Parts: sequence; C-alpha cells; structure tokens
Amino acid sequence: MSKNNIPSEEDFARAKAAIKKNDRGLSEVRELILNQFGSRGVHELFVLFSPTTNCFGVYVFYRLIAQIEKGKQSGLAEEIVTAVFQALEKVGRGPRSSLNVVFEFDSHENVENAYGGNYYDRLR
Repeated sequence: MSKNNIPSEEDFARAKAAIKKNDRGLSEVRELILNQFGSRGVHELFVLFSPTTNCFGVYVFYRLIAQIEKGKQSGLAEEIVTAVFQALEKVGRGPRSSLNVVFEFDSHENVENAYGGNYYDRLR
C-alpha cells in the first residue's frame, strides 16, 4: 500500500489471488448439486467460503416453501448434505472430517415473497 493508502497493482493482484483460492471449486460443487437434485425440487444453491471462520455456508433453495419440511421428512435434505460433502472432497477442499459446513434450507417462493426475488438480499 502506498503512503496515501492507495492499493498498488501488487495489492490488487494479491487480493485477487486470495479470492480465487477461497472460491476454488465452489462453482463446480454448485453445478454438481444442481445437476443431481434439480429434478427433485432444488431450485438454486450457493456455496460460500469464509476464510475468517474457515467455514463453508451452503444455501439450498427449493422451489416451494412446503418442500423444505418435505425434504427433511423424506431424507432428501440429508442426501443433499452428503452430496455436498462428497463434492467438496472431489474438488479438493479436504476430507469431510476437516470441513466445517453450515447448511441453510429455504425456498425460491420465500425469496420471492420476502425479498422481492433478490437472492443477494436474502443471503445478507
């Protein structure tokens, strides 16, 4: 950083490399899960990593609010959890025993009703 607190090109390059490292494989995990469970009601999925807490946040969105409870009861939610861990291992994020993952299950219907369809607002 310069004496005027202006980031240098090197500072930007380091930040970009750190972001790339943190996001490594997460888009592949998203794609794998959506391909595997899209026909079973999973509408959207986000996988985020926090280097501060060394934790992954996985946000699973069914199409309808009613599918959240139905997914728990039918075992679908647990299948998704298992598949996410397998996908994270597959993309090289570590063995399941070393991964700290927090899951949230919600619905597109709820995002539409409560956040005007804005997933960014929902995830904040």
